[in-house]
Amino acid sequence: MVFRRFFTISLLMTSSLAFADMLDVSLNNNAAAFKYSTSAGAAVQGSSDISIGGLYNDNMNNLGEVGMLVKGDDADASGATLAVGVKGLVGMIKDYQPGTTQNVAAIVIGGELSYAFPAAKQLSVALDYFAGPKITAFGDCNRANQWALHADYEVSPGTKVYVEYREVNFGIVSTGQTAKLDGGTYMGVKLTF
Repeated sequence: MVFRRFFTISLLMTSSLAFADMLDVSLNNNAAAFKYSTSAGAAVQGSSDISIGGLYNDNMNNLGEVGMLVKGDDADASGATLAVGVKGLVGMIKDYQPGTTQNVAAIVIGGELSYAFPAAKQLSVALDYFAGPKITAFGDCNRANQWALHADYEVSPGTKVYVEYREVNFGIVSTGQTAKLDGGTYMGVKLTF
């Protein structure tokens, strides 16, 4: 129920930005993730994106996210780009303890460091990390972190394929332990239009 409300509110927030920018679809044997991003140039000065996404896995865990990422100058000759941003995460972790469901939510801050190889401009690698402490965690959690390491290849203008390892973890209040909502290696495609 919380996930549906979060998703609806997120769609309403981003619907005023009427043009599409990127669709990201990634899969592995146990999960599917989808993300839609659009340029926030009309609302925020600089190179920035607003995104909304969702993840579902075969443990019946799910995660919704909405966020904004502001990118640094792409004109750097080194090939490195830094982006910083904020996300809102809302999720549900089933059977972390048998027969229980943890409803988790957090506001996380972090960024992405990416590198495009000068000799092969189609190939790039990136590391993403976002974290939220106790003060920005809600529901059954007291902290959150989300990270990913990926390599992508531009097949044609507007189409990239990638392989990525990612994890989403929440600290659970009742046990003091960390619960992994999802983690694993994904293959995906990013379509820009």
